[in-house]
Amino acid sequence: SSSSSSGGSSSSARRATMSTFGRVFRVTTFGESHCLTVGCVIDGCPPNMALSEADIQPQLTRRRPGQSRLTTPRDEADEVTVRSGTERGVTLGTPIALTVDNLNVRPGDYKEMSMTPRPGHADFTYQAKYGTRASSGGGRSSARETIGRVAAGAVAEKWLRETYGTEVVSFVCSIGEVSIPEEGMQ
Repeated sequence: SSSSSSGGSSSSARRATMSTFGRVFRVTTFGESHCLTVGCVIDGCPPNMALSEADIQPQLTRRRPGQSRLTTPRDEADEVTVRSGTERGVTLGTPIALTVDNLNVRPGDYKEMSMTPRPGHADFTYQAKYGTRASSGGGRSSARETIGRVAAGAVAEKWLRETYGTEVVSFVCSIGEVSIPEEGMQ
């Protein structure tokens, strides 16, 4: 029986993390908070759709950290690069790889927390479920993991708009006791 370095449990009893979502439009996210890059692979995007970084970047800029006192102070540009699945700015119908380099990589900032989960984060839950965790900033349970989801969402949003005229709109309508009056939401 093999044992893991994080508790001695049998590795066969551990669950694999699930990083792939969808059936027809499948998205696999990859990367950790303090690794070199994060991103996604999209499988199922139809061919012949114009697609460039400029189609994806506005949504990544919206989710970018460091824009208010309510988010992490980590300042990242979050600039997307289309690595595959297009030629001359048009989708090929093959998997599309999108990456964002992590520029503010400082795993040493978390060394005192390598044995103790951070309060208010998913460190403990992740370790309890999977038997391991990246102690440098949350790994796969970091908000950096949402980059791949947002990038893939921007591609899906473009396809829905061009194919069906669908517009995706979302906003915060209340925070605690403060709400937008219903007439303001129309």
